[in-house]
Parts: sequence; C-alpha cells; structure tokens
Amino acid sequence: MPETILIVDDTPANLGVLVETLGDAGYQLMVAEDGEEALAQTAQTRPDLILLDVMMPGLDGFETCRRLKAQPATRDVPVLFMTALNETADKVRAFAAGGVDYITKPIEHEEALARVRTHLALRRLRRELEEQLQLKDRFMRIAGHDLRNPLCLILMAGELARRAEAEPLPGEVARHLDSIAESAQQMRRIIDTFLEIRPVGRNAERTGARGRVDLNLLCAAIVRQYAAVAQRKDIDLRAVPGDDLPLARCEAGLAYQAVTNLTSNALKFTPRGGAVEVLTRAADGRVRVEVRDTGPGVPPAERAQLFVEHARLSPRPTGGEESHGLGLAIVKHLVATQGGHVGAEFPATGGSVFWFDLPAR
Repeated sequence: MPETILIVDDTPANLGVLVETLGDAGYQLMVAEDGEEALAQTAQTRPDLILLDVMMPGLDGFETCRRLKAQPATRDVPVLFMTALNETADKVRAFAAGGVDYITKPIEHEEALARVRTHLALRRLRRELEEQLQLKDRFMRIAGHDLRNPLCLILMAGELARRAEAEPLPGEVARHLDSIAESAQQMRRIIDTFLEIRPVGRNAERTGARGRVDLNLLCAAIVRQYAAVAQRKDIDLRAVPGDDLPLARCEAGLAYQAVTNLTSNALKFTPRGGAVEVLTRAADGRVRVEVRDTGPGVPPAERAQLFVEHARLSPRPTGGEESHGLGLAIVKHLVATQGGHVGAEFPATGGSVFWFDLPAR
C-alpha cells in the first residue's frame, strides 16, 4: 500500500509541482490549502508524512505544526517545512515547533523527492524498531513465566527431601538444601526484577522501590551461597565487611544480582588454589563493593571492552565454565538504574578488582 503524504500550501503553483512530483513517484496524496483544513483532514486520516508551508493565511505553519504535535494521532508523523525564509532564527523556529527538516523555496523536484524518501525511510525504520522492542518485551514476559514454573518445582523438591527423612539431616546436606532453596528464591526475584527493568536506552534510571540495604550482610550471604563453587576449585573465598558501613540506597534485588555477577565472574576466571575477596567500604557519601581476585587480569588493549555486551576477551574461564560475555554488562546496567557507577582496576601485583558504588542513605 503506497504511503500517504499531506501537502499543505496556499499557493496553487507550489501544490501543482509537488502533486506532480510525488504522484509520479507513487505516493498517495492529500492536499490542504491552510492550517485549519490540514488539522481537520489529519483528524480523519493520518498521513505518513506532512509537507507544510510556513507562510499561510490564518494559522501559519509553525502554529499548525505545534497543534499537530499536540495530537496523539499525529505526534510522530514527520513534518517537513517548506519556506522561502532563509534566516537562521526561522529555521530554529521550525525545529522548535516539531519539524524534522525543511525544503527551501522555490522547490527543486529532486531535492523535495530525496528529502521525502529519506524521512519516510527513517519513519519505517523507527516503526520496525518499536515493533521489535514490543516483541522482545512480550517474549521476556513469556520466558519469565515459563522460568518460574521449574523454580517452583525445585523449591518443592527441596522441601520434600527434608520431610522424607525421619531423622534430622546431616549438617552438610542440610546446608546444601538451604543453599538450593536460597538460590532458587533469589533466581525468582532476579526474574521478577529483570522483567521490570527497561532495556538500556529505553529510559533512564529507576527511582521506585528503593530501600536501605546492608551490603555487609548481602555480601556475606552471597559468599555463603558460592562456598561450594569455591571449594570445588580450591579457591579461598571470603567476605571482608567494612567497618561502620552506612546503608546503601538501592533496590536489594538489583544489588544482590550485581554482587552475585561479580563474584561468579571472579570465581570463573580465578585459577585453582587462588583467592577471591568481596569487600565493602564507604567513601564520599557512597558505599562501594569490590571483588578482588588472583586471576590473570585483562590485557590493557581489551579493558575498554570490559562492560560491553558479548565482548570476547582473551582471558578464559579456568575450570571449563561457560562465559557469554554478559555478566559485566548486566552489572553496569543494574548499577546505573540505581544511580551508581562501575569500574575495574588491575594492580601491578596481579589479579583484578571489579567494583561498583551506590548512594549511601
């Protein structure tokens, strides 16, 4: 179906040129001779693009454009001004009113057609992007629903295992079951949080649901959760709590996921027999979490890619673990939604220090 262009001009000669040029190019055309008629027509039929004269009786082009942009139906329709005005101030007024471009009079056929084609192509691309984002959002909601079901089964299986034994469970088995239950609950919280977060670039930081979070307690819980992973690689994993640490102002689930990702990453890249420390400290009205490891570090040439999604760096996991290049990028995004910062340092003595900070409350 051909795209529709509304031409608004009170000069018959200009209308004739544009109707011939754009009609021959295969576009469906609507014509209005003043701003009021243009507003009336767009209330009935939404065009894909509007060519709007500036100097018209009654409503001029600037005011007509402002009214078009105030209407939900035409807010996203690109408006190209047609004007003989060459002053910079007039061009600025056109953009301020909501125009995306302008065509200088007298109108050149090829220039007008090229600009129309360009802005219609941009409009198509924007629509396709919006549709893809909506499809992705729907997919994530469906995936979140489907992921919750097996997590519920894991939690139920763990509880049944506890009840199946007549005698109290051995301490180590009980601890493992506690770890399974805690991890499954946290996974459920992560899924819920993940579905709430808008993708990067689709809006700024989150401001709701923030509370007062004790990062010392949170880091200690994560170290306990990863104790078995560290033990399998003979890694000395420990939490180093900061003294008199203020509470962080953030969403607990997001902070938990950020620390979890950094800890998991450190264990993944630290060789057998190494050490990982999860430290907390306060500085300049903020609370900082550092995860230090004795791994190989990252070559200077690759450090700019550390927090980039799917970046493939030369260090490889030391125990055959999978790495998808997403963990650090997720941390950066999570922390940014809470008004925090991330970074990495590489001491001369070796190893890596990955950190993030959050506002103190």
